[in-house]
Amino acid sequence: MPLYERMNEMPAELARAAADTDAAVADELGALIPPPESPYNVKTLNALARAVADAARVMELDVEPVEYTEPAARLEPELVRMLSMLAAAADDYGQPLPVRLEDIRGDRELTAITAALIRLAKDEDFKRFLDMPADGAEVRVDIEMEEPEAPEGFDFARRMRLR
Repeated sequence: MPLYERMNEMPAELARAAADTDAAVADELGALIPPPESPYNVKTLNALARAVADAARVMELDVEPVEYTEPAARLEPELVRMLSMLAAAADDYGQPLPVRLEDIRGDRELTAITAALIRLAKDEDFKRFLDMPADGAEVRVDIEMEEPEAPEGFDFARRMRLR
């Protein structure tokens, strides 16, 4: 599932480093989902790809779904990366996906995730949630310091005098 990125606006060296990092992350995420019990159905994959693209657009990501023409023994790393981002957003929203990514075993789980993504893509409250500024809540840390007790016979005033 190709992501439309503006790599040509970066210096070539930086674009290469970014692409290498993206590939490493995608490979690691791809390994998160175990191989299915049997290859994923083409219709299931296409429905999932469209649902991911629709939900990603709500996050203002320009994603073009791949059209699958044959069953797949594994999900593409790019698709898993997008699923991972959407799963995190759904968790933050308080409506986690019905199946954790590492629990995907076949078409049934992908179908459940597809239905959840379709609902999220149409959910106006989810859109507003994503448009909210990042939580800038202040963290207040109270530090109480006790005055250290001076050792007996310690004359602080004498130590402070200039010599």
